[in-house]
Amino acid sequence: MTNLHLSLDVTDTVESATFDRFFEGYEENFTLPEETEDRSGFSRCLALNHGTEHARLARQFGAFRELCVVARDAHSGQMIGGANFISLAPAAPGLPATANLNYLYICPAARGRGALRTFIGALSDLIGSLFGKDDAAGVAIFIEQNDPFSMSREAYERDSEHSGMDQFARLLIWARMQARVVDFPYVQPPLSDEQSADDTLVYSVMGISGDQIDPAVLRHHLAGFFGISVLKGAPLDRVAVATEQLNALERMRAAGEAIALLDPLPYLRALNDPVAELDRPDRPHSIRSALSMRA
Repeated sequence: MTNLHLSLDVTDTVESATFDRFFEGYEENFTLPEETEDRSGFSRCLALNHGTEHARLARQFGAFRELCVVARDAHSGQMIGGANFISLAPAAPGLPATANLNYLYICPAARGRGALRTFIGALSDLIGSLFGKDDAAGVAIFIEQNDPFSMSREAYERDSEHSGMDQFARLLIWARMQARVVDFPYVQPPLSDEQSADDTLVYSVMGISGDQIDPAVLRHHLAGFFGISVLKGAPLDRVAVATEQLNALERMRAAGEAIALLDPLPYLRALNDPVAELDRPDRPHSIRSALSMRA
């Protein structure tokens, strides 16, 4: 499918057929309990697009939208994939609009045909249109990925078997999409009271030119992502792992420091036997540490 053209169905509520289609595919593609939301979690997030809570959060974090999207082949109507993301207006003129791509999947029948690259391009255009382009310096899309070095062998094998793709191979696909690893100790706060914080993720970004990111951009983005998508509007200061990261980024901004963006492509291309890499006695603690040692 070299000339794929997509039509995007977009919703900001769970009370829609578009959300039902998105969620059906979502449940089929995401299997690890620590990384998934149930329907009520999505309902709480999407409800923040409306009413007095939306107004309160917009005053705190700036303009935002959280959306679920279903991508269809514009010609055949075939479902290609789905995505959920939160988008945030630029923190200031000249800075990029940002989005956290919380979940994205490509339907099995559409894989291997260039659908992912086309879908990401369509999402970037959509995000860029949400707040107007006059003040935005492009669109930065952040993504969370499983870090093979931080996963238990059981989770590694289960997720690889379910998806039909090795975890390192999945990282390689995104690296070819120019996703670069943010050299910052990222931890996702708990998605619910029943879950724990997740420090096993690779945090990457697409759409930033150069090999650094301004900590002010990352801080503005994470404040909105944590406060809205993850904590569902609960106060940030109730969750230590959230405030610790935001405070660290503020200190970096005040000191005039920048955050390196690490290109994982050479490292991932050179891996001949990914499973053997996991069994090395001197294996890195994370993809980020592996790349930092080689930088």
